[in-house]
Amino acid sequence: MNDSHYSYNVLYECSCPELEELVKVCRDNGALGVRLTGAGWGGCAVALVKESIVPQFILNLKESFYQSMIGKGIINKNDLHLYVFVSKPSSGAAIFKL
Repeated sequence: MNDSHYSYNVLYECSCPELEELVKVCRDNGALGVRLTGAGWGGCAVALVKESIVPQFILNLKESFYQSMIGKGIINKNDLHLYVFVSKPSSGAAIFKL
């Protein structure tokens, strides 16, 4: 994930300063890997985190990154759940033939 993000940022130049800051905050707070996903030039970040640290990771992310966005009026505190949420890996889509 980290190498893939490096490629997006350095080789393809499709990141932005805010996303790079978010990636750094995620890594500094225990993410095993973080990368840009979705729309380029500031899409969103997916962070791979051990389940045992998820609650603290989210708290740190909100305090270290998103609090300044709220303070600047970029996002509304009541909408924070739209920006930071947990998702577990799954097998994904499948086609079943009967």
